[in-house]
Parts: sequence; C-alpha cells; structure tokens
Amino acid sequence: MNNKQYDKIQKVKNRLYVKRHNLGEAGEYLVAGKLLLNGFNIYKGAIDDGIDLVARKRKKFYFIQVKTCQNIGYDSGEFMARINLSSLSKFPENQTFLVLVLHYLGSSSSVDNMGDHNTYEQEYVVLPYVTLKDFFQKNNGTVVFRIYNSLIMPYKKDIKWLIKLRYNRTDFILDEFLFNSFWQIEV
Repeated sequence: MNNKQYDKIQKVKNRLYVKRHNLGEAGEYLVAGKLLLNGFNIYKGAIDDGIDLVARKRKKFYFIQVKTCQNIGYDSGEFMARINLSSLSKFPENQTFLVLVLHYLGSSSSVDNMGDHNTYEQEYVVLPYVTLKDFFQKNNGTVVFRIYNSLIMPYKKDIKWLIKLRYNRTDFILDEFLFNSFWQIEV
C-alpha cells in the first residue's frame, strides 16, 4: 500500500463504523428478510423485552434475539457480542434462537469505496437457546461471544470462521455449520 492509499484509508476510517443503534436495527431487518425468504411470517415488537423478532410458520412461533457485530478495529476479522441469557430464558427454550449478524468489509471493497456499507458483507450465526443453555447450565449471566475469521487466504471465498463462546473463563468452540443455518429454526 502506498502513501496515497494509506491517506485515503485514514480519511474514511471514521465512516467505517455505523452507530450502534443503526447497526442493530439494520441487522434485525436483514434477519427478518432472511426469514421471510424461508417462508416465515415476521413480527417486530415495539418494546424491547429481550426478543427482537417473532417468526411464525405452520402455526408455530419462534422467538429470535438478533445481535449485530462489526469488526473490532479496521479489518481485524474479530467480532464480539454480549448476550444476557436471562432475557432469553423467559421464552420457550425449544423455540428461542440467537442470531449473530457479522458485518464486515466485503471482497468488493477497495480503498476507494470502503466507507460505503453497500460493499460490506454479512454472515449469520444461528444459535438455538438450548445449545447455549446446555453449555452455560444456567439461565442468567452475560455471555461474551468472540468470532474470528481468517482473512489471510489466497481467495476471499475461502474465508474460514471460528466462533468461541466465553463464560466465567470457560471457552467453547462452535462448529462452522451454524453459519447461515436458518433451516434449523423450524426443525
């Protein structure tokens, strides 16, 4: 990278991040769109009671908490989200899901367009509450998710992800099959 490109990056760096509220709302709408494409009817509550979306399909309801994360630091490949498990425990455990939306600089981005969030991509991690409850073995407390992707690959489509949950200094590595697995919501 030459000096001119570096200067451009420094000028747009403050545009790389979206305000937390805007990012959260955008993530909820992205997840709602994915669920609509999978045949669900979607409801969004006016009051935040721990669940962001209620999805219905074949007369069955599903309760979904959405957390949207963007890179920690410029193009670091590391994401973090904090989840309060007690807010999820108020809903039927077999029908409650957490969806993490990872918002990151996409393969179509360049030094010239990196401040444009239309060049960003999203990945979705779908976690059943039952999986979370089994790991943490209690219904309250805050969970810190750390998600990493390896950006140093010959081809950007070969990106590999690592999802690590941490609670009370205990780590748990999740499988990559959870990515974009909206199908598991109705299983």
